[in-house]
Amino acid sequence: MVMVAGMPYAGRTRFLEKRRSFRDATELRLFLESAAESSRLLAVAVQLFGLVSWLMSRAFANPHAHFDVPGTLVAASGILLAMRMTYASRGLRMDALGRFACAAFVALAFHSNMPGTGNPAFWVLPIGVAINVGMAPVISGYFNYLASALTVWLIISHGEVVALMSSQDRNWILLFALAALALGLLLNLLFTQERKKTFLVQRELARLAFRDTLTGIANRRSFMLEVNECQDRRSSEEFWLLLIDVDDFKQINDTAGHDAGDEVLAAVARTIEESASPHLCGRLGGEEFGVIFPGNQQSSKTLAREICGTVAAARISGHRVTVSIGVSSISELIGVPETFRLADRALYEAKRQGKNRCVVAEPASW
Repeated sequence: MVMVAGMPYAGRTRFLEKRRSFRDATELRLFLESAAESSRLLAVAVQLFGLVSWLMSRAFANPHAHFDVPGTLVAASGILLAMRMTYASRGLRMDALGRFACAAFVALAFHSNMPGTGNPAFWVLPIGVAINVGMAPVISGYFNYLASALTVWLIISHGEVVALMSSQDRNWILLFALAALALGLLLNLLFTQERKKTFLVQRELARLAFRDTLTGIANRRSFMLEVNECQDRRSSEEFWLLLIDVDDFKQINDTAGHDAGDEVLAAVARTIEESASPHLCGRLGGEEFGVIFPGNQQSSKTLAREICGTVAAARISGHRVTVSIGVSSISELIGVPETFRLADRALYEAKRQGKNRCVVAEPASW
């Protein structure tokens, strides 16, 4: 049995795949956008395959056959335009329209071949099945697929329905067409479910990678990425680092136990998150937290005081908990390590002055 960090690999996989539905409409839209983006090149490749197949069918056609030139030009232009639309699209509607249009124009292109064959009705089923099955992996959603499939069948069978229905094998023909439609729907559903599962697993992995499991706020990795982005950002807006430490936390752990300590950390994290919202806050490790605040020095100091007051006013697990805060500017003039050093120095000064307060690192100390 394959083991990963003490747990069977299959168990880890099932843990990641336990979520089967989207949390809200926003996550559903993110999935649709992700599915469209990840399958775009595949969609264009399938469309190109349809175009090449049609061109080859013309190349090997009866040399004495006569084809509808305007219809051919419309079909070829439509395929190329739909391919470009699919490749260049960035919105869901334009992407879906490009994929739908290409399927329709490929059907129109093959339909234009039929006058050059000896038995046009014979080619309706194989061409219709090939297009329906071929587009199953690249059409997002079974409603979109069903609309595309019905459109393809209407185009490819145009003018041949009477011949097909007057055949002695019309029941077989109808059954074959319905079976092909059902197979296409099944394949489309399977591909959609696989993309959905992959998307949800990726979301869960991202959550585990960038969220602190105890408090639910951003972890150190996520917080440091944002600090680096703020430092590299070229804008007139100032950014400030609030380095927050729970006062006398070791004493809480030693006297009340680690479970009580965990409750204190989770409650402090919630308080910081509520006070700092909508700005990013994270747990940097142990009893240390951080907030990134965009604004001026006075506003950052006001926020720091508010956090100190809100935490001190709360009674957490029977304990009166306070925090000390060091504030430092996030600037492109100094590196991230220096920013944290200044904030840490200010935090130490806040504790030296009596705790439950904030101190701003003065620019002169840079």
